[in-house]
Amino acid sequence: MVVSVHPLCQDLPLKILCSLDTNGKSRSSGRKTPFATVVTDLGGAHPTWFNKGVDKCFVPSDALRRCAKERDVSESQIVQHGLPIRKGFWGGEYGKVKTSETPESSPFKGLFAFLQTSNAENQNESDEGTVGSVKEEMRTKLNMENIPTVLVVGGGDGMGGITTIAKTLGTKLDTNGSSDGNRYQMVVVCGSNKDAVNELSDVTWGNNINVRVNGFVNNMDEWMRASDAIVTKAGPGTIAEASICGLPCMLSSFLPGQEEGNVPYVEESGFGSYSGNPELISQRVSSWLESPKIMEEMQSAALKAARPTATIDIAKDLAQILFDDSKI
Repeated sequence: MVVSVHPLCQDLPLKILCSLDTNGKSRSSGRKTPFATVVTDLGGAHPTWFNKGVDKCFVPSDALRRCAKERDVSESQIVQHGLPIRKGFWGGEYGKVKTSETPESSPFKGLFAFLQTSNAENQNESDEGTVGSVKEEMRTKLNMENIPTVLVVGGGDGMGGITTIAKTLGTKLDTNGSSDGNRYQMVVVCGSNKDAVNELSDVTWGNNINVRVNGFVNNMDEWMRASDAIVTKAGPGTIAEASICGLPCMLSSFLPGQEEGNVPYVEESGFGSYSGNPELISQRVSSWLESPKIMEEMQSAALKAARPTATIDIAKDLAQILFDDSKI
């Protein structure tokens, strides 16, 4: 079996497989090796993701289902489970997946037993009550204060004007704290951007805000679950993970083309907005944190968009395709 997770790996690999499976007789027919595409964009995707010659095309959203159909991929070829994400964000408490009873006759017994997930049980694991209780536990584990918290991330490379955004937002929250009598908390994850870590670590923050500055972290699922909102670039993986944690998303930048469609996806789903202006970002995020009603509505919208079992569901379907093919 071949599984493609890149937009440029459909057309040519399919031709090569046809050639291999027919001993060079054809590059357009005769393929026997199963081929599936797992689209890893979210709100928009390049046309090369979609090829009607695949066996299955896994898409994460309604928008990409429409894109697939526009490229002549048939309804029977399209499967929509959500975006595959890291294990820490899978359905179930703290990312642990509940498994359903596996029949002895099932081909998944043993090696694939862990993929036998009950979607009905896990799809709604990320409910508001669970989010609230996990949030307090995560804050205790990470030595954080249990106060309104925003997470600011800049991707693995820490890019996207993270220092300017963090400084502006930190100042705004501290000013708000002076007027409303509340304390706020901001966690900044700078990735591998050591200059950003050093610059933000040297800032003297106000008395009404607690600031944590991190470099690259391997436990992003814990930091997200400990937060109330997130400021991030419009990467599909981060958006999908944030929705599972019930986080309103303030999108601060996007890559033209592949990430542009993620902005309307978040806005139309009701759990975030976009601005590249640090002042507007600060105003919007602070207004969210000040309003329990807004936070509750956006959290509910995020959880509605969440697909915590997507990775498991996709893996299970791929295993089934491979098993079915072995019987032919």
